[in-house]
Amino acid sequence: MIEVTAAAFFMAWAIGANDSAKAVGTAVGSGVVGFRRAVLIVAVFTTLGAVIGHSAVSGTITELARGLSPGEVALALFSAASAVTIASLWGRPISTTQSIIGALIGSSLALGLSVDWWTIGKIVSAWFFSPVLASFLAIAVYRLYKPLLRRIKCLKNLELTQKWLVFLASAFSAFNLGTNEVSNVIGLAKAGGMSDPNAFLALVMAFGTLTFSYEVMMTIGKDIAPLGPTSAFSSQFGASIAVSTANLFGLPVSSGQAIVGAISGLSAYKGEHVNKKLLVDIVKSWVRAPLFAGILAFLLVKLFSAGF
Repeated sequence: MIEVTAAAFFMAWAIGANDSAKAVGTAVGSGVVGFRRAVLIVAVFTTLGAVIGHSAVSGTITELARGLSPGEVALALFSAASAVTIASLWGRPISTTQSIIGALIGSSLALGLSVDWWTIGKIVSAWFFSPVLASFLAIAVYRLYKPLLRRIKCLKNLELTQKWLVFLASAFSAFNLGTNEVSNVIGLAKAGGMSDPNAFLALVMAFGTLTFSYEVMMTIGKDIAPLGPTSAFSSQFGASIAVSTANLFGLPVSSGQAIVGAISGLSAYKGEHVNKKLLVDIVKSWVRAPLFAGILAFLLVKLFSAGF
């Protein structure tokens, strides 16, 4: 039980260091929201999402962890958190969801357990679907949003409207982070024997945001493509709708893939520069992270499962 709690806290901290940047990175990168205020947004709305979001995602993750002992669940969480932490050191917005799924597969294979490949297949299909959907939704939001802004003649009112909309989009995205990514950890923590870990893990995740998320925020908010308030809102809101859609079906998708798809798709649509080299590197990290987590979990479970 202690090892599960420690590993779950490590994973929640790692999510804060990486995934929270995808909730508020566009707001910080566009200059609408400062870093400290962004941390507050994550702390409040992620906790709300974890506590009242009622996502079916944690149940999906719990099903995939069936057959693992609490110690083996802890090793899977540790492996996934290690992969996410390494990516955060490089400032790469990877998928913590994929890292967790990779670790669960590696653990199951090490123990000779059957893997629910049908569920894995549905989850993987959602990973490809979410960035594409987010891209189209961001463009649709932009096309609806831009003409409405032109009707606001007062510059002060225009700036205030844009700031509030970017704030609301970030809050919505942070809420989704609680119902999706944090739900992944909650599902595994419950499978490992923790009771009611929702609020605790969300607060630990907020601490990860405060201590280690700035580099990933800059990657999201500035390095992929230049973002103004209009693009920031459209990208964030489009990505949030895509993640919310996945939540309804209990599919643990990546908010990171959604926001990267939304930013790059909208920027390409607007004819703006997109850092293609960085995008390729990010996509490669999406493949490396679950592989690393899966291999590490496989090795650790092989080495230590006899002791649990």
